Amino acid sequence: MAAMRSQYREMAVAWDEARDNPKEANRIFDALHALYKTLRATAAGRTAITSLLEDPITAVRLAAATHSLGWQPTRAEQVLEEIEQEGSLHAVTAKWTLRSYRSGKLNLDW
Repeated sequence: MAAMRSQYREMAVAWDEARDNPKEANRIFDALHALYKTLRATAAGRTAITSLLEDPITAVRLAAATHSLGWQPTRAEQVLEEIEQEGSLHAVTAKWTLRSYRSGKLNLDW
């Protein structure tokens, strides 16, 4: 599981670093989402994602918080709110993720 946790983190960092190349960023994001769906299937995988909520890199926290909403909603919302307040590039994503989640429209099953 440690290897998959590291892979998840590395993908989130790579996605952040590719933000100026939308085609590459989208490819990485899709791969990260596929890995999330694998990890969420087990308690150990969910714990691996949740353990990244304190990561120093905002993109990692953003991905982990979004993906943790299904099993750690209070903590995940708190992390997304913190990111929203940072005013970083990811603040808008955090804001809309929270809005979608709170309105019941966030779909992480695609």
